[in-house]
Amino acid sequence: MTRVHQFHPVLGPGDAMSNHVFALQERLRGWGHDAHAYAIEAKTGAQDVLPYRRLFRDVGSDDLVLLHFSMGNEVFTQLAKLRARKVLVYHNVTPAEFFRGINAHAATHARLGRRQLVELAPAMDLAIGVSAYNQHELDAAGYARTAHVPILIDWRQYDQPPDDAVMARWDRVRPLLLFVGRVSPHKRQDDLIRMLAYYRACVDPNARLVLVGSYRDQPQYHARLVELVKALHLEPAVTFAGVVSTAELVAYFRSASAFVSLSEHEGFGVPLLEAMRFDVPVIAYDAAAVGETVGGAGVLLADRDLAQAAEAVGLVLERRELREQLVTAGRQRLEAFDPDRVAERTREVLGL
Repeated sequence: MTRVHQFHPVLGPGDAMSNHVFALQERLRGWGHDAHAYAIEAKTGAQDVLPYRRLFRDVGSDDLVLLHFSMGNEVFTQLAKLRARKVLVYHNVTPAEFFRGINAHAATHARLGRRQLVELAPAMDLAIGVSAYNQHELDAAGYARTAHVPILIDWRQYDQPPDDAVMARWDRVRPLLLFVGRVSPHKRQDDLIRMLAYYRACVDPNARLVLVGSYRDQPQYHARLVELVKALHLEPAVTFAGVVSTAELVAYFRSASAFVSLSEHEGFGVPLLEAMRFDVPVIAYDAAAVGETVGGAGVLLADRDLAQAAEAVGLVLERRELREQLVTAGRQRLEAFDPDRVAERTREVLGL
């Protein structure tokens, strides 16, 4: 039996990376290992998360430490000195230029993260990218041993009734365009809003857009989005749903006509797969790991042309045969992310 310790600076229910940590912890314990998760900040609702300082006294030389890396933090430098087998699990760090002029704090941590990615390389026994795109970045950063293992998604969490209030509000709204992801400059919610303006003017004046995701960490960008909505006279047509429960998330996916992503930087893209799970057709800009995640199960946009993006959405919604092809392809694509298959691959790569 191996003792396994997982760390990320912030862990909380709802975000894809935390869900990955919790799902992996359940698997590790099921395999007979003594597994624990640690964080600097455990958000409300995050159960069974220990204070990160305990790592310095809990970790033994025969233990395995998994450092989930998605942001710069000085604690990683200290944890890299632990005398144990250390594995970096790389979820990607958003480049700092996306935050320039919008969020100086986020830009600073992004620069730190990119610098630490290189500095941590000599201390790691292995580095795992949750996408091939991420693995390429690890290779470029100088890691001697790298691998690629997708995020472990516990699809059971979605097997629950949808929230009644969300369903009552949105179930009959057509077309309803959906994007799920924290409000952040690299995810380009601003372009989604601009695209909606074109869509309502040239394709369907009844179209609505729902943006699900926290905007607490990006107040200035969120404020700009609100002003953009006003400037384009889209107040009734754009909804910022904020942080939602799983039942509410299920309801939004069940209500959506299409999932649209114009994000410029994704290290993986769990919401793309969530859309497929609910038979929602995906239209996405092919950036970073988006195309790799989607595979052939969505419409991938090669250019950042908002008119073309809107017309692509319109074609998917107007052509029943195309929509059904995408839904079928999505179901098939999910087989590559079967949790048992991903868990076994994880177990193999970690040597457990």
